[in-house]
Amino acid sequence: MLSVSNVSYCYQNDLVLKEVSFELEKGDYCAIIGPNGSGKTTLLNLISGVLQKQKGDICISEKKIENYDVKELAKQISVVPQRCEPVYHFSVFEMVMFGRHPHQTHWDAYNHEDEDIVIEALRKTHLLPLVNRMTFQLSGGEFQRTLIARAIAQQAPLMLLDEPLANLDIPHQFEILEILSELNCTKQTTILMIIHDLSLAMQTIPKSLLLKNGHLTYIGDTSNICRKNLVFGLFDLDDSYEVDELGRVRKKNIKP
Repeated sequence: MLSVSNVSYCYQNDLVLKEVSFELEKGDYCAIIGPNGSGKTTLLNLISGVLQKQKGDICISEKKIENYDVKELAKQISVVPQRCEPVYHFSVFEMVMFGRHPHQTHWDAYNHEDEDIVIEALRKTHLLPLVNRMTFQLSGGEFQRTLIARAIAQQAPLMLLDEPLANLDIPHQFEILEILSELNCTKQTTILMIIHDLSLAMQTIPKSLLLKNGHLTYIGDTSNICRKNLVFGLFDLDDSYEVDELGRVRKKNIKP
């Protein structure tokens, strides 16, 4: 589904990604985990085509991303961005319908099939009661679900998400994770998602990719991250910290 081969990227004189290589198969569900500044968002932006790679190859379905036109690439990849402000003059329905644009011949020419797909995406994300609400009237969790519904309606085989749980309370975090797990299981959508909460990743995401200082340090089963003590090296933790089997990190001298 996705092949990243020897990809490097430099901002001015700062080498952000360094010879990163990995592959994801159809139906993989993979977390990207790493310290701030490790290159996580840059990697997603390169895969989605927002940034132009400087070295290496990125292939979607065995075709280099530079050989796709914009509309064809949008049929392959959907993106849920890290930060996106609610749009004042669009309803939830209209916002999700934007996900159908790669499949339409004209900007406003949606048909009954498009409408059915959008309604199903709204149902999956529990947004049907809000279908006519304007996006600026939504809570943070509702707007995040709207962005995910738009990505679902796009029906791309690969979904990229940049910290979709940021600034959400615990119930909404699990709500988003349940939606993604169902999508991965029922549609075999390949999901690559940046997440900061190691414990949530351990509980819900089967595969993980670890980035540190632009280097890929591990890709494999999430359950092995704690077994192999990879967390200590990833976040430069010393022996004053401990990590349990659920990925929860705490200072040894701090009592609960």
